[in-house]
Amino acid sequence: MPDRLPFVSVIVPTHNRRDSLVTCLNGLLAQDYPPDRYEIHVVHNWSDDGTDAAVAAIAQTAPVPIHYARRNGRGPAPSRQFGAQAAIGSVLAFIDDDCVPLPGWITSGVAGFGPSTGFVQGATYPNPAHQRRIFEKTVHIPAPSPWFETCNIFYLSEAFEAVQGFTGPFGDLFYGEDTDLGRRVLAAGYDAGFAPDAVVYHDITAQSVRRWLMECWHLRNIPMLVRRWPGLRDALFLGVFLNRQTAAFDLGVLGLLSVPLVGSSGLLAFVPFFFVRMLEPGRYRNPIVVALRAAFGLPRSAVTFAALVTGSVRHGSPREGGIVL
Repeated sequence: MPDRLPFVSVIVPTHNRRDSLVTCLNGLLAQDYPPDRYEIHVVHNWSDDGTDAAVAAIAQTAPVPIHYARRNGRGPAPSRQFGAQAAIGSVLAFIDDDCVPLPGWITSGVAGFGPSTGFVQGATYPNPAHQRRIFEKTVHIPAPSPWFETCNIFYLSEAFEAVQGFTGPFGDLFYGEDTDLGRRVLAAGYDAGFAPDAVVYHDITAQSVRRWLMECWHLRNIPMLVRRWPGLRDALFLGVFLNRQTAAFDLGVLGLLSVPLVGSSGLLAFVPFFFVRMLEPGRYRNPIVVALRAAFGLPRSAVTFAALVTGSVRHGSPREGGIVL
């Protein structure tokens, strides 16, 4: 990176989250990075919740240029692509509308670049000001992730443009497009970086039981990712399973299938699943909540199992290497 602070273009895709977006923008305007060295692009994927008026009100007095665009697109990736194409910065900083950046976010992200760095991941934590819930959506990325989530990541615009950004087979998909982008940048010869002090807090959002269960259906894209980028197998448990929890659930499924042969004792194969589920990272201190999440984790894992099997059948084979369980 040059001696002079690079100009940074922050890109925020948004949809139907006016209040969260306002909080995000306030965090972006409170950065310790010089206000004449960055801009903000808000790309609004159509919703009629007052987002346009809220952004206009903030932009009137903001010390940083806020560019607003409204468009209809499929998911956040086309919105991010649109924002990147309108950006003028040598660094593209991507953040989601349900995230709040800490004041040193941009400064730390920019400092993470080296001579050959194509992108820098930041650290993402569940918002400590929000209440934990049984059925919730949040993100926890305290260390470098092989999935390159775009809720908190900085791209050198040169690297982003070299691979044409969010294009290709994942360009219009809702899940996996960020991983594919990062992998293409690495394949182009750039390195990955991580800035632990580039911190954002991700909202903890309550979800309906149905939405919480079906959220895992997006994982059907994982086998397609692994087939396209075989190196992702290094991030899988034993190179085959998405994580320890899916491996334990798959063991339980085998036990269930064995019931006609061994009787009800086959159900004991689910014991490791509940053990793994109960040992989730210490986010939940209430033992009742822990037990409920372990119990409800069974149908959620069934959805995950169905998604991975569906994706593996569609995109995998032992020869092509796209099987993930």
